[in-house]
Amino acid sequence: MSFKFFAKFTLVSIFLIIVAGSVVRMTGSGMGCPDWPKCFGFVIPPTSVAQIEWKENHSFFEGQMIIHEEELWTAKTDFISGSYYNTSNWAPYTKHDYAIFNPTHTWFEYINRLIGALSGLFTFVMLLMSFRFWNSKRKIVTLSAVVVFLMGFQAWLGATVVYSVLQPAQITIHMLVALLIVALMVYLIAEVPESSPKSSLAFDKTLNNLLVVAIVLSLLQITLGTQVRQLIDEISRSLNHTQRELWIDLAGSTFKFHRSFALSLVVVHALLFYRNYKLQMRFQGINLLVLVVVLEVLSGIILTYFDMMALMQPIHLVAASLLFVIQIALYFQFKKLKTR
Repeated sequence: MSFKFFAKFTLVSIFLIIVAGSVVRMTGSGMGCPDWPKCFGFVIPPTSVAQIEWKENHSFFEGQMIIHEEELWTAKTDFISGSYYNTSNWAPYTKHDYAIFNPTHTWFEYINRLIGALSGLFTFVMLLMSFRFWNSKRKIVTLSAVVVFLMGFQAWLGATVVYSVLQPAQITIHMLVALLIVALMVYLIAEVPESSPKSSLAFDKTLNNLLVVAIVLSLLQITLGTQVRQLIDEISRSLNHTQRELWIDLAGSTFKFHRSFALSLVVVHALLFYRNYKLQMRFQGINLLVLVVVLEVLSGIILTYFDMMALMQPIHLVAASLLFVIQIALYFQFKKLKTR
C-alpha cells in the first residue's frame, strides 16, 4: 500500500471524528461516558442501568463505576458485595458531579471515542510508514510525528471536555485543534512526491489570492460560529433545553454578525468560480467549494428560521469543516503549480 493512499485514508478517518463529534453534540451525548478513556469503568460500555447499579452478592471489579443515590462511585478494588451497601468498598468520583445514565447517549459517545482511537492508531501506523522517506524527504516524517503528537494532545483535550462537563469553551478548543490536524494532514499529503505525470493545470495569481482571502474568511467565520455555538449552548442550558424558538433572538449581535459575515464568503467563492470558469482553468476543487458553500448557507438559513433544527447543526458544522479542508487542499495544489 502506498504511503499517500494510507495518508488519505487516515485523513478521512480524522474527518469522521469531526462528523461523529457533531452528532454527539447534536444529540447531547457528550456526557454519555462520565469518565475517560473508559466508560463507567468499562472497556465496552454498559447497555442497561442494571450494569451500573449496586446489587447484593454481585462481583464488582476495580475501577467500575456505579450510580448510587444520584452520585457516581468507583470500586476501590475487586470484590463481591454482601447483603448491604458498604461504603468502604467505594470511592466518590470527584472529577465532576454529573451522574446520569442514558444508554443511547453512552453509545453515541463511545462510538465517537472509538473512531478517535482508531484514527490515532492510523496516524501512528502512518508515522512508521513515513520512515521510508527518511533519506529522500524528511519533512514527511516530521509532519507525521507532529500529527501523532497532536492526536495525543487532542485525546487529552477530549478528557478535559468530559471533566469540565462539556464547557462550551473546551468544546470549541477541541474542535479547532481537530481542524488544525486536518490542515496538517492535507499539507502532509501534498508533500508526498508525485508518481503520476505532471498536471496540465496552470498557476493563476488572482485565483491564488482569492483563495487565500477565502481561507482567512472561513477561519474567521468558523471562529464566529464557535462563539455562536457557545452562546446557544449556554442559552439552551438556561432554558432547560426548551423554547428553541427563543435561542436565536437571545444570541443577539454575535449571531447577527456571524450571519451577515457569511455574505463575504459567498462573494469571494463566487469570484473564484467566475474566474475559474472564465479562464477555463478546470480546477474541479473550486466547483466543489461552491457546492459546499451553498450547503453551508442553506443549513444556516434553516437553523435561523426553523428554531435551530437539531439535524441541521451537524450538517452546518461538517460543511464548514469540509469547506476548510478543500480550501487547504487547493492552496497546496496552487503552491505546487507556482513552483513547478
